[in-house]
Amino acid sequence: MKTANIYGYMGKIAVIDLTKSKVIYRSIDLTDARLFIGGSGLCAKLLYDLANPQIDAFNPENPLIIMTGPMTGTPFPTSGRFAACSKSPLTNILGEATASGFWGPALKSAGLDGLIITGKAQKPVYLYIDEGGINICDAGHLWGLGTHTTVDIIRKDHGDSNIRVLSIGPAGEKLVRFASIMTDDDRSLARTGLGAVMGSKNLKAIAVRGGAKKPEIAKPDKLIEIVKQVNEILRESPGAKRLNMYGTASLVEICEALGDLPIRNWTKGSWPEGAKRISGETMAKTILRERKTCFACPIACGRIVEVPINSSKKRIKGPEYETLAMLGSLLLIDSLEVIAKANYLCNDYGMDTISTGSVIAFAIEAYEKGYITKSDTGGLELKWGDAETLLALIDRIARREGIGDLLAEGVKRAAEKIGKGAEEFAVHVKGLEVPAHDPRAFASLALQYATMPRGACHTAFAYIIERGLKIPELGLDKSWDRFTVEGKAELVKTMQDYILVFDSLALCKFLVHSGVPPSLIVEGLSAITGWDISLKELLLIGERIFNIKRLFNVRCGIRSEHDALPKRLQTPLTDGAAKGKVPNLNHMLKEYYRLRGWDENGIPTKEKLAELGLLHLIKAEVVYGGKDNF
Repeated sequence: MKTANIYGYMGKIAVIDLTKSKVIYRSIDLTDARLFIGGSGLCAKLLYDLANPQIDAFNPENPLIIMTGPMTGTPFPTSGRFAACSKSPLTNILGEATASGFWGPALKSAGLDGLIITGKAQKPVYLYIDEGGINICDAGHLWGLGTHTTVDIIRKDHGDSNIRVLSIGPAGEKLVRFASIMTDDDRSLARTGLGAVMGSKNLKAIAVRGGAKKPEIAKPDKLIEIVKQVNEILRESPGAKRLNMYGTASLVEICEALGDLPIRNWTKGSWPEGAKRISGETMAKTILRERKTCFACPIACGRIVEVPINSSKKRIKGPEYETLAMLGSLLLIDSLEVIAKANYLCNDYGMDTISTGSVIAFAIEAYEKGYITKSDTGGLELKWGDAETLLALIDRIARREGIGDLLAEGVKRAAEKIGKGAEEFAVHVKGLEVPAHDPRAFASLALQYATMPRGACHTAFAYIIERGLKIPELGLDKSWDRFTVEGKAELVKTMQDYILVFDSLALCKFLVHSGVPPSLIVEGLSAITGWDISLKELLLIGERIFNIKRLFNVRCGIRSEHDALPKRLQTPLTDGAAKGKVPNLNHMLKEYYRLRGWDENGIPTKEKLAELGLLHLIKAEVVYGGKDNF
């Protein structure tokens, strides 16, 4: 039963032991809620408490944690998000991802803030959750199926087309190290291989029938007032209007013009004709059929497109910017229909399109250099700009067949197994394939990639400040030279701390793009939870969350030498708007460590941990005694 006056939270987390087929419930820790909020922040705190950083990610003891935030399921715009984390099978450090859609609000309306899943079922199962509790159901008839069919069958079996489903496809079952967890509407917990963690537990899906329960709001009238203000900003925001009109695909031509679009495995800086052919504007004129929204979101950046699938026209989710770049420009594929079909396959198999595109680009270059041959590829000729190469490799990776078994390990492991210098064009940070923004185009992005908790990650969005967005309440109200390194350490730290709050609340970061000021986020959180909280405290929470994630990674062996960029991204481009530019990462790192309160090894100091209220979590003699097991 929910404790009285826990505003914004349902007050309960389900703990599921698949080995014992046992479900228990624990109350949400109110102290932790105030210190880490929820979503990504509370995920990280629970992972730090529960996970042994030394075990293999596929060990049944490795927990998979899924958390909503206090704003999830409320009327606050874009409040449909939730987060998940585990030790990553791809990077062997913190693995985390966030997603939107309708699953998170459904979980809260069934009476839960989150799930902690441990153990391994003896045979394939799925979880069925409603207001009455949690059932562990047989999934033998679902094993081997794609995510789309899985969702359809679960809804049919339970007689409710509104059931919300998280599921994995064959890639997760086969332990592809970058397998994703898909939501019913093709949003995804895409990065770091959390789908493979589910697969290792014989867990096919998590289905939720939402109920009538709602998070209690401390100041409902105040919240309605704030929601009106946010919606008015979104109605007038050029950024929100562009997202509605063209989706994130609107970035393709913009990024190409800035030298930010990844092209031919990061070797080219200019591709204007190709970028135009796969842009959001071209999509709107050709294959776009509908715009789609998530829970409580007026932006509606989602796309529904129509393309040929298996000899007939089919309406499917349209590709986002990252997918258009990683399955498009990175491979010199300039057909929207081909990219849309490849995106559909990745979603059905349950694979991260960023990592998939990256490992395919790596394979094509390795083939071109003679490091792998037709005998390795089963006779398939790997070529740039070739639809057959793309679609065939997606299928082989998902099934771990032939060359796909190697590529399913990710670019870092694949390069290490091939040898011969293949590491020089394996583009990753800490084992996570780099997303579709080039750090040679924005100095802040280089530092951000090197220091983000899960590895290469663009979502702290420091580079959008360099691109012209201003957030005066954060002190970010000037114009920036995107190529200089001066001041970038402070910029990156500020944006990392702020954005981690969004992942913890949990809200969509497109509110930032669209000009919603931090003060309204603070007021919204206060109205929902009743907390007397300031922007200063909110940023301190973001800093605390960032540091506990760093502490987990330090326990996994991460040190300053791992805060680095791959050789390919330290090689200047010979064309495009970022021609000849490579940021001085080491210069920025020294200032960044100082601002973060980390020592020269990249470990948070005792003083910083004490300031953030984290020192009690660690054994100082282990952290600072230099032992390898921390």
